[in-house]
Amino acid sequence: MTLLNSLRYGFSREDPGSSAANVDGSDESQPLPGYDRINVKHLIPDLSKHSQVELTAIDTYERSHKKRPPVFDKLRYLRGKEPLQDYDTLSVEEILAGLEGADIATLRKTRVYERKFQRRPDVLEKVAAALHGDRPASARRG
Repeated sequence: MTLLNSLRYGFSREDPGSSAANVDGSDESQPLPGYDRINVKHLIPDLSKHSQVELTAIDTYERSHKKRPPVFDKLRYLRGKEPLQDYDTLSVEEILAGLEGADIATLRKTRVYERKFQRRPDVLEKVAAALHGDRPASARRG
């Protein structure tokens, strides 16, 4: 199904050329349990709940199995470098500590990344405050 047809007719249709590797979805090569059974309509909104490591696994699997353009479009939007090392595994407190003294570029990257994924108010408020000058003068260079 082309992207244009997907937009025209909706994402709920399954690609007729695709089939699950295993009827019960237990194929261990799948990036997520039951991945082959997840409809594109349900998969796309949930992609932002996954880490960069998981998104990479989904991308690799999708390229070798389903090849659905709407999934690739969303992955292209979501995948990228984490603003802090191991960001996806850090707690809110660890992120806030890691942002202490961060430069403007890192703060902006964090804001964009956080809006795409977790939307945690504590992190977004800290970033907003830092970007609007509520931080030490040494951290304002950037």
